[in-house]
Amino acid sequence: MNPKQQVVESLKKWMAQNNFSYDKDLGLRCRDKELEKLRDGKEKEVYIVSFNTEDQIEYNKKGEIISLFEGMFCFAYFDAETLELLYIMKKAGYIEVDGSH
Repeated sequence: MNPKQQVVESLKKWMAQNNFSYDKDLGLRCRDKELEKLRDGKEKEVYIVSFNTEDQIEYNKKGEIISLFEGMFCFAYFDAETLELLYIMKKAGYIEVDGSH
């Protein structure tokens, strides 16, 4: 398995453990390794996996939509050397490796 496949599989496992879901129609898209400035200001080679969270839709008894929250576009940052998840960036902040926001 190549590194890009490994980080995607690692992210899938992390999501399952943290009760986090993504839009399976759009999937998980891993970029090539690149040098990025991280949130701590340091530069590091990383793999970035982009994905959308699932839409949250509620229906009433008639089948009509009563609530719709669109999924967010997110980016999971993985250390290119260790292939460990560093954090997930979303439009309203970060999700830490332990699942906290």
